[in-house]
Amino acid sequence: MFERLGAGGRAGEEEIRRTAVTTQSAPRTALGPWADRYRDKWKWDKVTWGSHSVDCYPGGCPWRVYTRDGKVVREEQGGILPTIQAGVPDMNPMGCQKGASWCHIHYSPDRVTRPLKRVGERGEGKWEPVSWETAFNDIADAMLDAVQEQGAEAIINLMTPEPGAAPARAFSNALGSPTTDGNSEFQDFSPGFYITWGKFNPVSSMDDWFLADLTLIWHSNPVYTNIHWYHYVAESRYNGGEVVTIAPDFSPSAIHADYHVPVRIGTDAALGLSMCKVIVDAGIYQKKFVQEQTDLPLLIRKDTSRFLRGNEITDGDREDQFFWMDAKSQVLTPAPRGTLALSDVDPALEGSWTIALKDGTKVEVEPAFARLRRRLEDYDPEKVGPLCEIHPDVIRSLARKVATKKTKIFIGWNSGKYYHGDLYERAMTLLLGLTGNWGKQGTGTRSWAISGLDGGSFMRGKGRMGQDAAREHMNNLAKARRFLSHDDPTLTLEMLTYRAAQMAAELGGLGRMIPPAFLWYYQYGYKERWNNPDNNDPSMKRTFDEYLNEAVEKGWWDAGLAKTYQNVKPRVLFESGGNMLRRQRGGQRLLLEKLWPDLKMIVSVDFRINTTGMYADYILPAAQHYEKMGNSMPSVHHLNFVLIDKAVDPPDDAMNDRDIGIGLVRAIEDRAAAREMPEFTDRNGVVHSLKNLVKDLTMDGALLDEEAAMEETIKDDAAYGILPPDTTLEVVRQKGAVRWTGWGLVGHGLGQASTIKPDETHNPFRWHTEDKIPYPTLTRRAQYYIDHEWFLEAGEEFPCHKEPPTHGGPKRAFKMTSGHNRWSIHSMNMTNNIILNTHRGEPFAFINNQDAKAKGIENGEWVKVESDVGSMLITAKISPAVRPGQVIVYNGFEPYMHKQWYSQADVEPGHVKWLGLVGGYGHLQYRPLQWQPIPADRAVYVDVEKVK
Repeated sequence: MFERLGAGGRAGEEEIRRTAVTTQSAPRTALGPWADRYRDKWKWDKVTWGSHSVDCYPGGCPWRVYTRDGKVVREEQGGILPTIQAGVPDMNPMGCQKGASWCHIHYSPDRVTRPLKRVGERGEGKWEPVSWETAFNDIADAMLDAVQEQGAEAIINLMTPEPGAAPARAFSNALGSPTTDGNSEFQDFSPGFYITWGKFNPVSSMDDWFLADLTLIWHSNPVYTNIHWYHYVAESRYNGGEVVTIAPDFSPSAIHADYHVPVRIGTDAALGLSMCKVIVDAGIYQKKFVQEQTDLPLLIRKDTSRFLRGNEITDGDREDQFFWMDAKSQVLTPAPRGTLALSDVDPALEGSWTIALKDGTKVEVEPAFARLRRRLEDYDPEKVGPLCEIHPDVIRSLARKVATKKTKIFIGWNSGKYYHGDLYERAMTLLLGLTGNWGKQGTGTRSWAISGLDGGSFMRGKGRMGQDAAREHMNNLAKARRFLSHDDPTLTLEMLTYRAAQMAAELGGLGRMIPPAFLWYYQYGYKERWNNPDNNDPSMKRTFDEYLNEAVEKGWWDAGLAKTYQNVKPRVLFESGGNMLRRQRGGQRLLLEKLWPDLKMIVSVDFRINTTGMYADYILPAAQHYEKMGNSMPSVHHLNFVLIDKAVDPPDDAMNDRDIGIGLVRAIEDRAAAREMPEFTDRNGVVHSLKNLVKDLTMDGALLDEEAAMEETIKDDAAYGILPPDTTLEVVRQKGAVRWTGWGLVGHGLGQASTIKPDETHNPFRWHTEDKIPYPTLTRRAQYYIDHEWFLEAGEEFPCHKEPPTHGGPKRAFKMTSGHNRWSIHSMNMTNNIILNTHRGEPFAFINNQDAKAKGIENGEWVKVESDVGSMLITAKISPAVRPGQVIVYNGFEPYMHKQWYSQADVEPGHVKWLGLVGGYGHLQYRPLQWQPIPADRAVYVDVEKVK
């Protein structure tokens, strides 16, 4: 572990200053020049708080940043976080090897410090430095040209996973141009969780993992990806817990587990459902939990396989009113919509009844649980064992452990990247639901969740400076919520925030957010790929085109501009803090051929030249962490506001993201005036003024200064109840990190459905399990049965097992899997010379030793990994820990690190599952950062050959 700072890891500012003075005034010794040089290395002029506002989720690591002579010389873990719950270890020392060497990429050769304009062909690498004025004016003119030619939708603003880069996208609000939804762009959505709970991200604080009796590491590799808090998993074993790693390969996380379950690639749903069958057959499921928290007691019509609904029983009743049968009275009873409390009703889980509809028709009904029992007949361990290549006794043993222990499923963002990842996750949630394993400490699962964003998000909305304005704004929002609930007073605050987001298609001041799947389909070149039968599930009854056209024509995705991009061609592509040509599933070969020729302006805002920047028209140099003010990823995992203070000025002409955003908006305003374009009318008839844009953005100039903006944000967060009262920038500078006291409205906090307590670890869903507040699903319960016509047609009304489609090529011999790498935050650290020395320093693919022998491949040799859509050259890293027939390529390598510049994204077809297009069904409709089509990039069929 990295070094803690100060006595007990809790040194304050004064101690640091005293230490600095003492160190610098210490006399030189007679040990010689080597000792003097060593001491010189550790001197500093100033120490500030820092962290990293990037997608190193969950982030939140407080660092001490040491500077000397105007440069950052090193970082050191802060070790300042307190113990929250007695008997549970604190979170210290948070940090990893990337954070400990981040300052090295401040001064790396690929750092950009002046605006660069392309002078050669795109990708040729010929640039000339220009002034900010020139860059801003050229980009502003290109944007105004796009608005005049086709509308603001022709400006494509990519949401990237770097929160610190968001302010550079301020033009999106000024012009009303859409921002592509991040959960499609960086593809960290958990679709099966969303289908079940109406939200994809129940997240406990990291210290809650210490309290688990059983941890299933499933579709995750936390030894690689959660370096700063994996210790809680290890410590849970000292606390009497067990750890099981379920993975096709003997992963680094399997090494440290009590058991390794080597599931065959793509059979996770079958494994989960087989465990569910063991539990149901043995009668060891938690009956009351199932009755109260899930839809399994709700009645289903045998003739239509649809839920029995209120408007079928009584005129004027709701279509979303559902029923159960009271086992005590044998009376058909409406399931309450405003509470999960059962009262004195005992909802039947088994049986069959005849019900009279309002027109006199008699229909047979049965509980969903009875249907589930029949579905599970196909998943006997004796059948599933050979399918998953796991002994049936292992399935039985693991099932009984889950049923009798407080269980957590440690999942990453891997399962959702499989084509049938929704089925894997639905099977996992069913396993947790049958055993009552959520809504109490030491249980549940995880995804990603951020919150506490209100201060920045509501800044413009409150209209003027000061916390009185913030409180007034909150009161106005409360009035708006009452208006939104006038037709349904049972809507919870969580449901109301989702409804508001759906209506506005906006989130957190980032502009109008849209699901990008339709843009990809019509304009990025994916139509042919998504209609290729080899990329689709064989159980599809129709072509992909037919499903997509039906979804568009029924208006399910109108808010996402589904029809707009049938005709609108992108003209400007703006990416801040991202790397599209590395990230986009389908790869740069497709994008450079299909998208790039239509683009008149491509802008990369970054601190370095990445692969996307190499093919851009402008690279705008952004300030790095420690060169600007900000805060770390506001994650539910750590529940802290973690300050990133400005320690040094940006080099040369580099500019912080806020100033880039303001500068571009100012240029749009000025160029519009010069072009005599005071306003424009969008395709919906809304008039957008192009006057006073900077004044509106900065609250009449009060927020031009980044320190003033940070001060106002922190004070507003305190006014909103997110931070303790009287929290200010100075308070945060003293402490480094301040724990949240509340969720606020913006982000995923309300979806956690639990109260933040000062002396307890946080575990989500306690409002559901303890206070009986409904879930934001169609049935208001954890929903395992989806009676949408497409799900019924697919046989996926309940979770089931389906083999991965043969995307990549049905005749290819290997399946390529992936995961977040250990050495970099995506591609940001891949050229850090410190990190390069911790691995081979070049892209590599893990290959099984017997497979390599059969192919004549030696360790370290270059191989060609190829699918039907593309190929990459990469070195082989041979390991018996890899499953035969598997190729593992951890993501993040820059394409330009490969020979020929093609990476794993070029091997992935980038297909989406057709059921992701479903809409118009309760919670299955677009919500920003939630339900939408997402691409699959796991279990891609490939061949591997030695490069001769």
